[in-house]
Amino acid sequence: MAMSSYNIHATLKETLRRSPFKFANTKAPHADLGDSISSTKKVPKQEVPSDPVNNQIPLSESALSTSRLLGKNTNLYYEYIQLSKGISQGRVQVVRDFLNGHPDAVDAWINLYETPLLKACACGKPEIVKELLRRMTPEQMLPKMSQNASYHTPLTVIAVSGNMEIAEALVAKNPKLLEIPGINGQIPVVVAVENTQMEMARYLYTRTPVQVLLDDDGYHGSLLFLNAIFYKTLDIALDLFNMSRRLAVTKHSQIESIPIIVLASKPDLFPGDCYLGPLTRFIYSWIQVKLPTLPFPSSTNKDHQSKFFRIHKLHEKSLYSFKESEKSFDFFPDTLMGKLLKYLSKWTGIDEVYQLKVMHLQAKKLLQGMSEETLALGSKERSETVDEALLFAVRYGNVEFLVEMIKNNSELLWSTRTSSSSTLFLLAVEFRQEKVFSLLYGLDDRKYLLLADKDCDGNGILHLAGFPSPPSKLSSVVCPPLQMQRELQWFKEVERIAPAIEKERVNTEEQTPIEIFTKEHQGLREEAEKWMKDTATSCNVVAAFIVTVTLAALIVTVIFAAVFTVSGGNDDNSVSVGSPFHLHKQQFIIFIVSDLISCFAACTSVPIFLGILTARYSFDDFLVSLPTKMIAGLSILFVSIAAMLIAFSSVLFTMMDKENWIVAPTILCTCSPALLFVLLQYPLLKEMIFSTYGKGIFDKNMNCWA
Repeated sequence: MAMSSYNIHATLKETLRRSPFKFANTKAPHADLGDSISSTKKVPKQEVPSDPVNNQIPLSESALSTSRLLGKNTNLYYEYIQLSKGISQGRVQVVRDFLNGHPDAVDAWINLYETPLLKACACGKPEIVKELLRRMTPEQMLPKMSQNASYHTPLTVIAVSGNMEIAEALVAKNPKLLEIPGINGQIPVVVAVENTQMEMARYLYTRTPVQVLLDDDGYHGSLLFLNAIFYKTLDIALDLFNMSRRLAVTKHSQIESIPIIVLASKPDLFPGDCYLGPLTRFIYSWIQVKLPTLPFPSSTNKDHQSKFFRIHKLHEKSLYSFKESEKSFDFFPDTLMGKLLKYLSKWTGIDEVYQLKVMHLQAKKLLQGMSEETLALGSKERSETVDEALLFAVRYGNVEFLVEMIKNNSELLWSTRTSSSSTLFLLAVEFRQEKVFSLLYGLDDRKYLLLADKDCDGNGILHLAGFPSPPSKLSSVVCPPLQMQRELQWFKEVERIAPAIEKERVNTEEQTPIEIFTKEHQGLREEAEKWMKDTATSCNVVAAFIVTVTLAALIVTVIFAAVFTVSGGNDDNSVSVGSPFHLHKQQFIIFIVSDLISCFAACTSVPIFLGILTARYSFDDFLVSLPTKMIAGLSILFVSIAAMLIAFSSVLFTMMDKENWIVAPTILCTCSPALLFVLLQYPLLKEMIFSTYGKGIFDKNMNCWA
């Protein structure tokens, strides 16, 4: 029984580590696409090898040595060096002259990996591509294969670089290239999306026949769907969903992931994971957007019509110009002022906010459609797709996905992972997803049942809070003390909301939650203690130095009559001989006051840092006590440094009263140390203040279920 539990837990962890973005491509390109032209391979003056990429004409070692000694050429492709260089350098006339003398070279292998067309496409030479296409038949453009070895097609090469001029020429010459996979088994439109060539992707998508995407159980369509969501090309994803809704929730046998799982794992597609400043938030709320649409893909087979294969008339205008139409704002009038506002929107950031809102609306529309589609799934299909998608949504903190799915089907709230029996909120604690956990606050009485759940190891929700956070979550916290504080905040909040019995409940290892927390966080506590002590020691040294300097200045000024030197000597014309010349001047008063403030502040910070050094460092101390002491110590130390710099600047002003040129460099030198201190220490200080006294990581007012 124990071994069975161990195996279940191991399976759970393995599933947890699996990436939803691993789109395994186990499908090989169709071997028959190039068979009809495989005989056209040209290898100069030698017998044609079975595979020009992986095989060369075999030469014995002795024959090869003899050839080298006699100065004979052993490069099979030596004849094409001039052609290859001409293509690389973009010299059209050189290529034209070579092909006039060697017309058969137009589709020959000019090196181990390339034909002239492939090389011209890879180098991005449109004029040479057009010259080659003028001499080639459509069949000569197709990939050459032998013994199931396949190569990139010209269109898959261009799909990587995004050269639209060459792509248009290739498709116009032979549209069949749209359907042929490259060496990795992916058709050109998928290759374009994977390489973030979105203009190219939209152009290829609107010209790729529907049946190519939906044949073979929708293999290419599913692969395109997955990549379109991952790379945020949601207009294509929406169009694919409208074409075949089952693609979104059906697992293909040759692809590891599913579109609904990828959407669940991408919280950045939704507004909840988008952090906007006040101005950007105002622009976002003000902008009115209209979702762009794409024409449906064309179908080249008019006899193959069904509910899955539809023929659509393409727009007369070039469809790859969608990129520009996508960015046009419908709320700007078609006037001179409207055009000016459109131009200004690009450098003011309005354009980016517009695109962001378009993406959010597209993602929401796609999610709503997927949520409706899951209602038609059976229990087995749902467990393989929807339940797993919900678990990935918890893992990545995708609140919008969870709420939309559960609203349409409330029974998904009880979705569990079969191998671990972990409910959604148990996983939220395990993965430290505070946004998902905050959904409990707005839930009705069902939350009490959810809080009482246990996993297969007998761990309740408080046990899971006692285990350490995932490293990816802890790494986002700036220092070990705040990491320890974050762990305590999680544990205390779960302890507050969970049933009282959870404090004493033991798991299968006979451990209570507090025992787990103490054992699992001992290393982090020691690390946080070391960090606090090292920081306090360093700050103590600085404070002691400031106290020494400021006291020395006061002693010299007051006791040893340095006031006469600092103030500029005696006034021989004054009635009271020996009275300081600048006693009543503002600079001297500023010096005295700021020097005293600096001294007192430094003296105050010393016992605070000593208190940090002598603290007991229990777990609870990291929640409020120790961070508060560090906040106070750093703040007072900054005041001391600033006051000391002001004091010594005022002394310099007093001594150089008639030398005004010294003012600007002095102010600059004075501000530099204080500014450096702020730049280096303020982020830490700010993080400590917000983490200790801010509104907290849990949104107790969240109610997404209404």
